[in-house]
Amino acid sequence: MNIFEFDQGSAGESLAANALSLIFNGEAIRETMRGEGMGALDLQLKYQTNFPSATHTQVAVQVKTGPSFGRWTPTKKRWRLQNIDQAHLQKWKATNQPVILVWVRLDPETKIYWKLIDKKTPIETLSVSENHLLTPASRFEIERLLHKQRAPITKASGLTVPMFTTTAEVRRWAWPKFAKTKGTVNCCLGNVTISNYAWRHLTRVTRAQSHIRDSLIALPHAQKLLSITPHQIQTLPGTIELEGGKTVVSRKVLAVYRNVHFSDKGDCIVYIRLDERVVYSDNWREKGLIRQKLYQELRLESIYRKTAKK
Repeated sequence: MNIFEFDQGSAGESLAANALSLIFNGEAIRETMRGEGMGALDLQLKYQTNFPSATHTQVAVQVKTGPSFGRWTPTKKRWRLQNIDQAHLQKWKATNQPVILVWVRLDPETKIYWKLIDKKTPIETLSVSENHLLTPASRFEIERLLHKQRAPITKASGLTVPMFTTTAEVRRWAWPKFAKTKGTVNCCLGNVTISNYAWRHLTRVTRAQSHIRDSLIALPHAQKLLSITPHQIQTLPGTIELEGGKTVVSRKVLAVYRNVHFSDKGDCIVYIRLDERVVYSDNWREKGLIRQKLYQELRLESIYRKTAKK
């Protein structure tokens, strides 16, 4: 009898390459360099992107396979990534090319987690949660972070607004200006729809009047703010439901813009929250996404400003 054994690390790289190629509808090619190469990288992921224009982009990938690279921390409900060469991490942080660290967890079932490494990543405490499982929904979160990493942060120019004393005055001023901004904005967060959904959410009766005023004053400028790179992007944990052979992911996306100057209030921090819904087939991995589609809806839910601390 002939017995063939398979290298765990090589097999893990193949699993990661397959998943990334499917999710990004691209190619994940093995690096020719090994070990202590220029960046000690395993794969190069190439895929097409539509922001800021239709082009192809490339991301480096490092794969770690097996239980020795992750330790569960119950108090934080996260996997602490460990046994990763610190010199390699420093190289990944220093490179101009984005790097995705992938951990293939084998037991009790095979799961693939991802972590984007950038210059600000605290390499001493690398960790991932169950929200960082590599699925078709991961594409949008990863792309947002990659766009932010590549595009320089620019300060929003001064925003001129009148002085108001009542919420009714703000409503009358904001509505016609907001109506002109409705539509779809192609930005680093994705294709964001601005609709009456945001107006209804911001003017609900349960909100404080001062919050309604600050939100409606900022709302007509949402399109302008979305067109620049925010200081912070966070995809918040949401819900995952199974509906008739489909996986439905519902979650919020938070973008933070600092030092936005309003004529009536001075420098402010502006928070924009988006409502995201992603739908894909349960059997996407088994079927290789062949004859399947990935659906995403991303719409403006809220905007709020508050005075920046001096």
